[in-house]
Amino acid sequence: MRAIFALLFYLLLLPLVFAHEHTNAVPEIDRKFLDNLQRPDNRPDDGRDKKSKSCCTEKDAVSVEYKMVVPTGAKYPEPEWYVWIRAHKPDDTPSGYKWVKVPPEKIVEEYSPSGQAYVYLMGYTIQCFVRPQTRY
Repeated sequence: MRAIFALLFYLLLLPLVFAHEHTNAVPEIDRKFLDNLQRPDNRPDDGRDKKSKSCCTEKDAVSVEYKMVVPTGAKYPEPEWYVWIRAHKPDDTPSGYKWVKVPPEKIVEEYSPSGQAYVYLMGYTIQCFVRPQTRY
């Protein structure tokens, strides 16, 4: 009887294990890079455990369309980054896609080796944004 309950419990939890993975294909050149990314808003004394300091894995990275806007008027303007992601209403129902400004503290210092931009989302908020490597 215990074996049956254990099997049922296992079968109920199995879909949850795979529900977190995204199906977008990440180029081989980016996989190891994305697996080792740390959140840019980490601080040495923030008390979070090691797992919550990472962006997650390459399976959680979502390739996104992006645009970079350089504000005018400043002597040394910092570019603003925007990503095209699904928007949600306050009740969490999808409401189409829109350009969302990436908070500067969520931008990873390193660039994506392949030139593809990636975003890590949690609860519809940007946790990490990986800029594309610019090609000249």
